[in-house]
Amino acid sequence: MIANFLGERTLPEIRTDGWNDSVNNSHFQDLLENEIIPSPGPSFMFDNQFASKNQSWNHYLKFGGYPAIIDRGLTDDERYDWLKDYVRTYLERDIRDLASFRELEPFIKLQRYLALNTANLINYSSIANQAGVTSGTVQRYINYFEISYQVITLSAWSRNRSKRLVKASKIHYLDNGIIQAVLQKRGGITGNEFESLVIAEIYKQARIIQKLVTFFHLRTHDGREVDLLLELPEGYLAFEIKMADSVRENDARHLFDLEEILDKPLLHSYLLSQDNKVRQFRNNVTALHAAHFLG
Repeated sequence: MIANFLGERTLPEIRTDGWNDSVNNSHFQDLLENEIIPSPGPSFMFDNQFASKNQSWNHYLKFGGYPAIIDRGLTDDERYDWLKDYVRTYLERDIRDLASFRELEPFIKLQRYLALNTANLINYSSIANQAGVTSGTVQRYINYFEISYQVITLSAWSRNRSKRLVKASKIHYLDNGIIQAVLQKRGGITGNEFESLVIAEIYKQARIIQKLVTFFHLRTHDGREVDLLLELPEGYLAFEIKMADSVRENDARHLFDLEEILDKPLLHSYLLSQDNKVRQFRNNVTALHAAHFLG
């Protein structure tokens, strides 16, 4: 049986000791449910749950959110072995049962290609050349990745007819531990992997509280790029995601004056990073640690 992404644990769930423990909302979930912009304080380190949030975040960065490997008694080697076994089981049993593929080799090539290119625009022709299949087959394979909750695709926001906007979708793996297993690597992550794991966490948390939210990315032909644009009935939330340990106002530049493009109110913008300090930049932009906002 293929795991549903709801079988993975979110950052607030990772901080609990068991399935029966109560789970506190993150600042992000409070924002969605209460429609009130949270005031997280001057620094992540001042959060009274900093230690547990930071510990969960570090686990999530390395291993993702699958509950089988959260057990504190496991070694890192045991966690990596579990992830490798999961990838092998997914390929050898689950995806064959789901899709009835005759040959797995093109699918394995595509899986690796997508892992290497998480957080990038989808170019079906380029991917087809890499995997040695047709563009139509690539679309079908990606659809199987989506319905088995391995990836999500973000449609491009394109409602402004006076602005030249990129229309290609972006793809994001839903679990960073799976990326590491597919690529057979350990250690540090890339900026794209960081972007994907943050967006994946936002996606899971929104779905868990069953909030009506539509996910987009936005890119203009003149260079403006918004990593994540969430549409709510009352307006938009915009996100820039940086892996940096220290951010400046210039890192949020793509979020400034964004409301001039959009067709509904811009409720708030966030720059999520690994900077412990909380900063307020112009144009209603809050910069804070991703784990502070999502933990």
